[in-house]
Amino acid sequence: MRRIFFNSRGLRAGWRLLIFVGIFVGLQFLANWIIPGLFHPKDRPFLDPVGNIFDELQSLIQVLIATWIMARIERRHFLDYGIPVRNAFGRDFRMGLVWGAASTSLLVGLIAIFGGYRILGLALHGGAIWYFFGLWIIANLLIGFSEELQFRGYLLATLADGIGFWPASILLSIGFGALHYFLKPHERWEDFVSTGLLALFVCFTLRRTGSLAFAIGFHAAFDFANLFVWSGQNAGEYAVGHLFETRWQGSQWLTGGLLGPEASWIVFAVIALMFWIFDRCYQHKKFPC
Repeated sequence: MRRIFFNSRGLRAGWRLLIFVGIFVGLQFLANWIIPGLFHPKDRPFLDPVGNIFDELQSLIQVLIATWIMARIERRHFLDYGIPVRNAFGRDFRMGLVWGAASTSLLVGLIAIFGGYRILGLALHGGAIWYFFGLWIIANLLIGFSEELQFRGYLLATLADGIGFWPASILLSIGFGALHYFLKPHERWEDFVSTGLLALFVCFTLRRTGSLAFAIGFHAAFDFANLFVWSGQNAGEYAVGHLFETRWQGSQWLTGGLLGPEASWIVFAVIALMFWIFDRCYQHKKFPC
């Protein structure tokens, strides 16, 4: 009976994952019960920065609490799960910002070269530019922290302890793509695959850098450049407070259609290039230690 629950390293990974998910879901139910009664948050569009800040901050707090509880149970530190503490905004984070902004800009630039994208002018003027710039910076930083800690933090480290790093990475990346595919409107296979491959790429960055700092910066900058700067669509909507008035024209294989540039077929070439360059720049395994 003991072998069902324990191995030589203690409680088996599967049971630890169930406890973690149970804590996270329990906190989510508790928050959904308490917060509306206290704050009465208004219904906001899907890509409203204030709504995103509220939702992602709630998710980030939940995953931090759940991870902290598991770390206490296992007598481990956040860094054992790849979660940066002291150097959360250090060199790896800043490099992730550069990679995220550059990859999105390359993707949109290639779409433009093939005639699928044009900037018609500014969509914001005066103080509104700085207002939404600040809001989207905060929103995308929270998205980066929240989603990376949820999907590539405790879950990945613990699943990797049970089945190995790359099987765990592939399984969670498929799940990440599936969540986008089944829970967002207008989804197509292109977005499923590209989202899964981007998730696998950030798993690769964790493997080679030793923490999620690069992944968090990459995720935040990739979304910020896509939604605010280059003003692409996501799930059939433009971000509330996007910078440019744009024209996306041509076949949806080129532009991504209602799903934005993440669903363009060009994204697969960009992702392949990112894997190749990152492999050249970061050649040594650092996670798990």
